[in-house]
Amino acid sequence: MWYVIQTLSGEEDRTAGMIKKMVSPEFVKECFVPKRERVKKFQGYWNKVEEVLFRGYAFVVSERPKELYEELKRIPALTKVLGREGDSFMALDEKEESMVKELGNKDHKTLLSRIKVGEQRTIRIIDGPLKNYEGNIVKVNLHRREAVVQVDFMGRAVELYMGIEMVE
Repeated sequence: MWYVIQTLSGEEDRTAGMIKKMVSPEFVKECFVPKRERVKKFQGYWNKVEEVLFRGYAFVVSERPKELYEELKRIPALTKVLGREGDSFMALDEKEESMVKELGNKDHKTLLSRIKVGEQRTIRIIDGPLKNYEGNIVKVNLHRREAVVQVDFMGRAVELYMGIEMVE
């Protein structure tokens, strides 16, 4: 099952690294920080860069949540284990877990979505992770080459910034 650890924004990779180092592998199948690919312009050229998709969160896959919870208490960078109930915590529900899985590839990286800009700046998604979330797009910034998608995550609406690539 997948669990979410809330941490300081900008400390996601450090927290995931500490979990991997300090928690026994028998309690952690996988620990990761979902990333997004996007393009940024440096010195007149578009370059692909990687950024955190869910700012302030690290993800842990475990079949032993009680033991994992006890081990996580020892990690100083942890802000909060989300969905905590008593001496354990709750897993992501199936819908949320499948959303995170389908947004990313096997390395938990959300690749660029290819779009076509039509007349009057209408946007058509050709392929990529945005294809399944067309109805959830709340904003497109062509200058920054990103789309903002609103999804339900951990009981609230969250905006995800996803990279886009324009094609002719």
